[in-house]
Amino acid sequence: MNTKLLETFVELARTPHLRKLAERLHATPSALSMRVKSLEEQLGVELFTSDNKTLSLTEEGRRLLPYAEAAISALQEFIGAASQVSGIRGVVRVGLIEAAVYTLLPELVRRTKAELPNVNVTWVVGLTADLLEQLNKGELDLVLSLDRQPQNPYSVAEKLLTLATRWIGKTGLALNLDEESFIFSHQILTPMGNTAPSDDAARTVQKLAFKYGINPTTIQLSSSPSISALITLIRNGIGIGVLPAVLVKEHLADSELVVLPVTAPPPMVIYRWHLTNASPATLKVAALVSGVASELDTAYADGPVDISKSDREEI
Repeated sequence: MNTKLLETFVELARTPHLRKLAERLHATPSALSMRVKSLEEQLGVELFTSDNKTLSLTEEGRRLLPYAEAAISALQEFIGAASQVSGIRGVVRVGLIEAAVYTLLPELVRRTKAELPNVNVTWVVGLTADLLEQLNKGELDLVLSLDRQPQNPYSVAEKLLTLATRWIGKTGLALNLDEESFIFSHQILTPMGNTAPSDDAARTVQKLAFKYGINPTTIQLSSSPSISALITLIRNGIGIGVLPAVLVKEHLADSELVVLPVTAPPPMVIYRWHLTNASPATLKVAALVSGVASELDTAYADGPVDISKSDREEI
């Protein structure tokens, strides 16, 4: 049985509000619901009842809760003991982009502390190009970044996380949504230039401009090196942004922002990089990163929300 199912059961018992727990765990309500359903199917019992979006434990759920808590505690002690027996210890310097901070970091911090107590993990947030350069210089041990190949033949890459990209705007900013061409009446904001997400967004904008006969010289296209700054610009109505919807899920949930019915660019993809001569501690952290990412990838691949209009034709 997947221990993540037990953890979700216990967390929901403590925080019986699906959306609140989803925000805290950086997951989606649908992903948590699927975990509970899967656990109930495996056990053959109903664990929760729902009333006005508040979950309540059933009699069977209350009876099984202490066993689930004990199983999770025992597993954590087992993993910690195994780490101590293996003798793996040391310092692992992890560099990561902002998108990884929003999605992977909270669970990674919790898991590294619980499962690798003798490994001191430090976190450095930066841009892809800078992080990979530091990896090549030996200043970082592990990098979570966009797909920009390090200039090092001894680097190892693994695809970690796929984040569905959407057009996001302040609610009420765009009034005429009948044609996708409404975006050209606004400033178009993308992630930092010379990155795969920025290039993909620019190509999508160019194709839309050609489709609707828009003069490319009239397009207002800007980029920001900071995801946080990009989100702030969108929230202040400065323009329409192109970014993974999961990064603004709280603002979408409270209707401050909205997903716009425009053909979406390709998703943002986060990769894991380390060198072939990485230390055992680095490889342990890398494996843990991959495990956390695999649990999140399915939930994030389609984004936390659906486009409000029917799917647009491919351009």
